[in-house]
Formats: sequence, C-alpha cells, structure tokens
Amino acid sequence: MITNYDVVAYRDGKWWTFEIPALTSPSPNTPGHPIVAMGQARTVADIAEEARDVIALWAEVDESSVSVEVSYRLPPAVQRALDDAKGLDAAGRAALDEAAALRRDAVRQLRTVSGLSQADSAAVLGLSRQRVQQLEATTRQ
Repeated sequence: MITNYDVVAYRDGKWWTFEIPALTSPSPNTPGHPIVAMGQARTVADIAEEARDVIALWAEVDESSVSVEVSYRLPPAVQRALDDAKGLDAAGRAALDEAAALRRDAVRQLRTVSGLSQADSAAVLGLSRQRVQQLEATTRQ
C-alpha cells in the first residue's frame, strides 16, 4: 500500500527546505507546539526524493511505499503575481469563449437570417470560408 504525503517546500538561502505537515511529534520544550518533520534539498528536482527519505525514516516504512505531492511556498510578491496571472488567464479564456459565441451567432444570423452564402459571410466577417463552415457546424451542436 502506498501512502501519500503533502510536502511544502520553500527557498532558504542556497537550499530548499521542506516540511511534511502530516509528520509531527510533541515539542519537549514548548508544550502544544509540535515539531514538524523537515529536510533540505539542493535543487527542486531533489525535493521529492529527499522527502521520501525523511518520511521513510520518520514513519519507519519502506521508501517505495511513500508518494509525495510537493507544493511551494513562494515569496508574497511572487505569489501575488502568480495569482494575478491566473486570474487574467481565466478572464482571458472567458473573453475568448464569449467572443467565439458571438462569432458563431454572427455567422448564424448572416447565413440563416440574411441568407448569405458561406463565401459571402466569410468575406463580410473577415474570416476564411473554412472558419465560417466550422463556426456554423458548432452552432448546430
């Protein structure tokens, strides 16, 4: 049986430090504050392997029975930029979807309401005849 562990990694000087939140033990010096299993890796590529080693030692299991999912704690400015970029990507995809729907509607109106041919519709809309054909086909679905 394979056990999955979440691993959180962050840059710490020249090293990547990682924590394994599922593996804790009580702190002997500060009751109520657990000690979290941690480790270090020189590169991002090494984090998963190093984390599996730490987990295998901590949990006293074979390393082959351990699977890890690594996430990264980024500096706040980097995380904000990444979140903003993801938001803009989503808004851009939504705008493209809306534009495609409007384009399909324009083709439908020209073809069915105005009775234009595919070639004339393509010329009026600035599209290729093949694209008008595609838009018309997706309108029917």
